[in-house]
Amino acid sequence: MKKIIFTLISFGCLIIFYACEKKETKGPIKIAAIEPLSGPYAAVGKDIIEGIIYSADVINQNGGVNGRMIEIIPMDNAMKAEKTTELLRKAIDDGIRFVTQGGGSSHALNIIKQLEKYNSRNPGKEILYLNNSAVTTSFTNKDCTFFHFRFDSNVDMKVAGLVSHMSKDNSVKKVYLFNQNYVYGQTFRETATRMINNKAPDIKIVGDELIQPFGKIQDFTPYVTKIKLSGADSVLTGNWGPDAFRFVNALKDAGVKVKLFGIYISQPAGMAAMEKNLLFNDVIVVKEFNPTNSKAPNWYKEYEAGHLDAVGYTPDADRFRFMLEMFKNAIEQTNSFEPLDIAYALEGMEGRSIDGGKVIMRKDDHQIHFDMQALLLVDKTDQSIIYRNQDFDMSYSNVGNIPVKDITLDTSCNMKRPK
Repeated sequence: MKKIIFTLISFGCLIIFYACEKKETKGPIKIAAIEPLSGPYAAVGKDIIEGIIYSADVINQNGGVNGRMIEIIPMDNAMKAEKTTELLRKAIDDGIRFVTQGGGSSHALNIIKQLEKYNSRNPGKEILYLNNSAVTTSFTNKDCTFFHFRFDSNVDMKVAGLVSHMSKDNSVKKVYLFNQNYVYGQTFRETATRMINNKAPDIKIVGDELIQPFGKIQDFTPYVTKIKLSGADSVLTGNWGPDAFRFVNALKDAGVKVKLFGIYISQPAGMAAMEKNLLFNDVIVVKEFNPTNSKAPNWYKEYEAGHLDAVGYTPDADRFRFMLEMFKNAIEQTNSFEPLDIAYALEGMEGRSIDGGKVIMRKDDHQIHFDMQALLLVDKTDQSIIYRNQDFDMSYSNVGNIPVKDITLDTSCNMKRPK
């Protein structure tokens, strides 16, 4: 009798144990989105979050993920480091297992370092970081970590694409480097210098400027004067947000003609501030797709039309879509909502591309790879850039295709993978 009672007690304990260990499988899949929603970069942060919310809504309207909906939780860091730390801690305390962020590489590094410590100390309760736009190269090199995945090409890849295109342009002889003085801008500068010297030695660097970042400079006239005096025919810049928009306007106001090569010069959030000033100088950017390509496949045209209806602007990036589609696929492949399982499934996964190329998450460093395009801003062709329901009467023209092999670079990542 005692043996039977002992067996029943033991069995009861096992039931309680497994009940306590059972993972949450009901309710929405919450993803904390930490971006600047106030301050000078609020428009950029709002665009990121609205783009991610729309991509999640499309998945939800098609049945969600294994019966669960994705819920994006917007969090405003106001572009302040201490707020990012505070919000990340709040997300963890609230039981959120997934975080996305992209506005500002210094904040991304903060999240990477914080989660590296947290995840190592809390096995079974890890947090997965889906990096949507923070592009400092070290994040998938020396600072790589298992629970971080980047869904945008890094600075080195983007600069490689720009330099590759510049090297084929016979009008580019003298270039001026113009960047923001923080981790991302410094990386852009160092990479541009190295790649120009190695891959385009006929191009001479005639100036190199690092400016105080994040909208603190109001008057760019002194910098425009330096560029003019340098004799530069081109400017290679990683500047973004108000720093890029004010620079474009200052060049037009001063009548200084140069070609502008960059990544974020033509962000839609600044088009209202620049308008046709964007056409005064040739503006060439590299992207994962052409936002004004009227020949995109029907499935994407439907996605694009829904995006325009929902948030009032043409998608300027495609990575929010394939980031959440790959996240969804990882959950469905593993039949698990655990970050550890999802992370392993994301390694080597292929996403859905608009132009028929491949979107691949490299296993070695968790860096996404895809073909890129060099795009020139032009007067409106058959499809225009629309932002907040304002038609800017401009389009992108493809002036160069950059195959993924040309921007696939070695990595120094030495990742430790949990069992």
